[in-house]
Amino acid sequence: MSRKEPFAEAVYFFQDENIVSEMLFTEFESVLNQAAGLDQFAASIVRCAYAAVGTGLAVRGVVCFQLNVDEEGMADPGFNIPLRHLLRHGGSGPDLGAGAVRLACRGQCSVPWHANNLWDPQESNGEHPVVLIQRAVWRNRLGLKLVPQQFDELSGEVSGEGNLEQKQLEQKITETFGVDGKLSLQQLIRQNGQQVQVLQDRFRTDMERQQQIYLDQVRDCRSEIQRLKGLLRQEQNRNKRLQQLLRGEMN
Repeated sequence: MSRKEPFAEAVYFFQDENIVSEMLFTEFESVLNQAAGLDQFAASIVRCAYAAVGTGLAVRGVVCFQLNVDEEGMADPGFNIPLRHLLRHGGSGPDLGAGAVRLACRGQCSVPWHANNLWDPQESNGEHPVVLIQRAVWRNRLGLKLVPQQFDELSGEVSGEGNLEQKQLEQKITETFGVDGKLSLQQLIRQNGQQVQVLQDRFRTDMERQQQIYLDQVRDCRSEIQRLKGLLRQEQNRNKRLQQLLRGEMN
């Protein structure tokens, strides 16, 4: 992939070996940011494919990934698969006529801990899923527009001093946090909120547990007090009878 070649991005949704929906990557980002839903895929794990499209509307790379969608049709807020990174380091895929497509899937994933979130494309009825993607791209119902040098990071090359600084910064972030550290601001906010919620829930649970322990202790103390009062009454009655006996008041 040359850094001078323009690219476009799109995401395709599969169901029963067919593409049932497609959207621009910017629209997919809105889905990830909870600004839009996927009602038709509610309460399911969807097989998706992220595609980089180059000159001549030729598919240049594909990442086959899975997306969890809840009962309300909202995407998993914890989604953090580095699609562009996986594509840049993808293996060899089918040759659609312009050379082998770069492919990242469960069987060839450059980041092992993300492999379980990917799926392996298999031919069905003699057609490979990447071929279906290429056909959908050629139909171009999304109106894909290629943007020059939009995908410098896919080639691993640098263009310009400004991009060099950005590349160095990204490298430091990756070294510090790993690939998973490359999250959007919205994702970081959501994750931070989730962590705060977890801590609050844990604190509430601990407080409830401590309160229950305290109540149990109070209950045990009350029971012990009642038992001792009973013993005291018995002892008082016994003493009373002894005193009466000594005074000759009892027969």
